[in-house]
Amino acid sequence: MPTEKTVVLVDGEARPRLIPSTRFTLALLVFFAFIVQYSQRVNLPIGIVCMIDRPEKINSNLTLNAKTELINVKLAASAQSAIIKRGFLQEKKFLWSELQQQLLLGGYWAGYIFTQIPGGWLATILGVKWVFAGSLGVSSLATLALTVMYVMENTHFITLFVLRVIIGLAHGVLFPATVALWSLWAVPQERSTLASVGFGGTHLGTSFTMLIGGLLCRYLDAGWMYLFIGSSLIGFIWLVLWILFTASSPQLHKTISNHERDYIVGLTGSTGKKRTMSLASIPWKRIVKSKPVVALILTHIANLFGLFFFLTNLGKISTQLLQFSAQHTGYILCFGFFLTYLSSLFAGLVTDHFVQTNKITLTNARRFFNSLASFIPVLCMASFYFCDETQKTLGVITILVFLASSGLPYGSGYVVNFADVVPAFSGVIFGLANTFASLAGLTGNIVAGIIVKQPVLAQWRKLYIMFSVVYLFGGIVYLIYGSGVARKWATFQAVDNDDNQKKKLYDEEAVPMNEKI
Repeated sequence: MPTEKTVVLVDGEARPRLIPSTRFTLALLVFFAFIVQYSQRVNLPIGIVCMIDRPEKINSNLTLNAKTELINVKLAASAQSAIIKRGFLQEKKFLWSELQQQLLLGGYWAGYIFTQIPGGWLATILGVKWVFAGSLGVSSLATLALTVMYVMENTHFITLFVLRVIIGLAHGVLFPATVALWSLWAVPQERSTLASVGFGGTHLGTSFTMLIGGLLCRYLDAGWMYLFIGSSLIGFIWLVLWILFTASSPQLHKTISNHERDYIVGLTGSTGKKRTMSLASIPWKRIVKSKPVVALILTHIANLFGLFFFLTNLGKISTQLLQFSAQHTGYILCFGFFLTYLSSLFAGLVTDHFVQTNKITLTNARRFFNSLASFIPVLCMASFYFCDETQKTLGVITILVFLASSGLPYGSGYVVNFADVVPAFSGVIFGLANTFASLAGLTGNIVAGIIVKQPVLAQWRKLYIMFSVVYLFGGIVYLIYGSGVARKWATFQAVDNDDNQKKKLYDEEAVPMNEKI
């Protein structure tokens, strides 16, 4: 029975070690790229806790002016007993309605949805390296620009919304580009491990931002300002390292060994050449008729519909429904996203180990972990149904379990499965699925803003029911039709051969009829 140690190259050499290696260094830089992205993504969801005052339960029969006056009175009264803070800035807060808050949180997704498909396409024709650099370079500038609202009086809401849309536009290309990256750099036997290491930055970036954001809100005046400044500065530092030490493919890397390059290229089948790709050249009919691909897209949309919403609202659930302080909310979410990171890494390492030792097929591993990522949240929605300030312990446990289960697909589930099933088109198809998922996430924020008029459990329960149904549907579809086997028409070899045949046909048609061929 073959094991990890028996994997050999065509020339008979042993598999090059993973640590240290160029491909592992790339995974670490991807890891830090996602730390940057998610620190910039969630700085507002955690910062909004201290940008506004905790809303009180207000009689729905009051007029808008009466509500505003009541809020102002309560703010003035609470100011006398406010916690003493320090810092170089003066405190500044905003009075935004629940709908305004949800629009601000959803503004990110309003931009995010438009660059998903272009992200995969640009990664294919321009190269992943420069797609990553452009993405986080722009988002870091826009994040730094968010601080201008501190000195603005009347237009801060519109300004913040526009900048969040720009950040979403910039970040939208990253995930499709990363999926395309691993189809070139990660051999199937190592893909789960490398992907889980890289994608782990999404969870630790969220975790650290939640923790630091909670502390900044607790101890510093205008703590949200430091959150925006810090998440932009680390983006500029990462950008320099990324440009110096990465390449879009093994063939273009300047310092990779020939042994490691041959190993990667031999098992991925990639030539490393930039390919021209139009939307018309993508085999849409085959995609639509492929049950594994359709099932993958559906479970992707269903899972991210719920995950995107809760990533932007767990802070509100903790502070408004469970009645935790911003500081304690930061601790809870920090630990929760650390569990997300651990579960992602665990799923990736376990999958690669058992697949390499032939103890389980890649398809079964993907189905198992993806099912856990879909069905555990269904149970969490049922638990959230009973969680308010009287059930704080249950609420904390539910948040932690939900976040832990959400990491599994990043190591061995729908997130990495695109590179397995459709490697040659993985970035574009992932971008397509992520576009619909982002639309769903934006819709979730809008629906929440309409349904939740007051921060009470009775109104949130309607959302929990909706998300449980969506999670259940996505899990069942993938459990039946999901696969870890590449479609023949979506391999690099098939695409390259098809391109060569088309080029040959074109050349033949271009030869004058009176010439011999």
